[in-house]
Amino acid sequence: MNKFLFEIGVEELPSSEYKNIIVQLEENLKNSLKNKNIKYKNINIFIAPRRFGAIIDGLEEKQEDSKEERKGPPKNICYDKENKPTKALIGFLKGAGINEDEVVIRKIGNNDYVFAEIYKKGEDTIEVLKEIIPEIILKMNFKKSMKWSEGKFEFVRPVHWVCSLFNDKVVEFEIFNKKSSSKTYGHRFFGDEIELSNVNDYESELEKNYVIPDYDNRIEKIKKELKRIKEEYDLEIDEDQSLIEEIAQLTEYPTGVVGEFKEKYMKLPEEIIIVTVKHHQRSFVAKENNKMSNKFVSFQDGIGREKNIIKGYARVINARLDDAAFYYEDDLKVSLGERFENLDSITYQKGLGTYKDKVLRMEQLSQIIANKIKYENKNVKRAAKLSKIDVTSKVVYEFSELQGDMGRIILKEMKEDEDVYLASSLHYHPIEENDSIPKNLVANVVSLSDRIDDIAGYIGIGKVPTGSKDPFALRRKAFGIFRIIIDKEWELDLKELFKESINILKVNDELEKISDFMSSRFETILLKENMNSDIISTTLINWNRPLRAYLSAQALKEFVEKEEFKEFITAFQRVNNISKSHNSYEYSGRMFKEEAEKELFDKYLEVKGNFEEYIRIMDYKSAINELLFLKGSIDNYFDKVFVMDKDEAIRLNRLGFLKTLANLFYDIGDVTRLYQG
Repeated sequence: MNKFLFEIGVEELPSSEYKNIIVQLEENLKNSLKNKNIKYKNINIFIAPRRFGAIIDGLEEKQEDSKEERKGPPKNICYDKENKPTKALIGFLKGAGINEDEVVIRKIGNNDYVFAEIYKKGEDTIEVLKEIIPEIILKMNFKKSMKWSEGKFEFVRPVHWVCSLFNDKVVEFEIFNKKSSSKTYGHRFFGDEIELSNVNDYESELEKNYVIPDYDNRIEKIKKELKRIKEEYDLEIDEDQSLIEEIAQLTEYPTGVVGEFKEKYMKLPEEIIIVTVKHHQRSFVAKENNKMSNKFVSFQDGIGREKNIIKGYARVINARLDDAAFYYEDDLKVSLGERFENLDSITYQKGLGTYKDKVLRMEQLSQIIANKIKYENKNVKRAAKLSKIDVTSKVVYEFSELQGDMGRIILKEMKEDEDVYLASSLHYHPIEENDSIPKNLVANVVSLSDRIDDIAGYIGIGKVPTGSKDPFALRRKAFGIFRIIIDKEWELDLKELFKESINILKVNDELEKISDFMSSRFETILLKENMNSDIISTTLINWNRPLRAYLSAQALKEFVEKEEFKEFITAFQRVNNISKSHNSYEYSGRMFKEEAEKELFDKYLEVKGNFEEYIRIMDYKSAINELLFLKGSIDNYFDKVFVMDKDEAIRLNRLGFLKTLANLFYDIGDVTRLYQG
């Protein structure tokens, strides 16, 4: 089968563009080939630091022949009385590129119309590719492009070569003042210029020249190298996937090497060693016999320079660890009291005070939360107060990734209780969607207070997230709030907590904006749980009690497709509709005269007690089942009772009872929203 290759050779690509390039290339190629009616079997996008492109396999030799049917004017205006073509028909024939004898007459409704059947012979695929590949490349968008040749050209990075082959033939086009050819280039330092004779030789020839163009293949190469090193040196290596991917984005031919840093730095906390080796030098930490080792695994791009590479990495890591050791020793000399007072010298956010103001607010709010969940722990307030204690740390100033971890290290050294020092690092979690919830309860309470304070504070000073802009990560903080409350099964009313936070902050009361923001975030959580729109719109009314809203949504998910439940909701919505404009829940059972209303009243009293108990213990499935018992009595009521009685007292009494009955369902959700989509 036919294969096509195109490769754009560029200066070093930023890692941030990898995903963007892959997605754009694949989508644009698929769309263009489909639009041009060219069939293929597979598209493989490849990307490396100095090149990207695609190999398309299974291409047809040419486009499929096509037939286009074009509708023209009505027949009666296409011919005159002598049946000769009018200007209308002549214009149509010219536009369609056909002769008069090729016209087809078709009836549409009561009128005849002229049609043209236009047959188009498929072009050779190679000719189509000459046209579409430059178009695809030129319409790509990047986060930040570069200009070169005195601003004449603009692309993700300056282009140095273009390779384009259809089997063994060059697909000729010119772009960025570069003509396509059969030439590609190996590794910058270890490879040569390569003249390809066929697309099938591309990957093998490049690998001979120390380039693995396929991103996934480079990831596999890194994993094999790590496995080799594990076995050869008897090491345990933390195979961090994100670090593996980062190295694959920075190297064309990744080769692992093993180095060592000075033994004296092993006295530093593991977190400092890890962040130095891993985050600052893109290297893997290693363990020997389940203990941290002073060995590290780095990757060079290419081969044969192991000694120099190891020496270079070791020199930088030792220098960084030397700095860290100095800062660490200095940090431990500062008393906790002095460190806490130093928080007052750092602004948290203009309009929201200093870091000291922040933690004192968190201290108050954490105790309020603990009281509401009936959690008695003397460490709650202290953990909140000291949660940001490492903001003034010199280690954190130099290694910002250690914020939180350094707080835990300092507080542990200062002999604080475990709850207190653990909360300093754990209260930042969950950081992202797949991050786990801390097991430590104090940390979760502190985390809630931190996030609630931020959302109430930032929105209170007018910094509401808009569109895709969320500079203070309030959406992520809201997600964390819901995750913690649901995971820990805490019965909390967020509106109450936000009111408390607003009072403590002394900012504008923007509870309505906060409610809208939090409701939209809760909606996102339910969408991720594959809830349908009816369930989401029904339960959103109770977003402020996340655990209850979440559990009721889960219960509704079991019922919404059941016919029995649909019939019940129809009956219940009838109750709601007739009473929704009534403003009172007042009624007297003694005023019921009809047997049907007495029967419904008795059934209501019977169901109400059980229903409220199930709601109290958050057994929503049983609560819904209990409501179903009302269905027959509701139907009978509306068959036998005229609610809008001419006697005002009877009418108002009946409406008060029905409104009370309808209100039952609001503990589950807004009944009016079900089956309205």
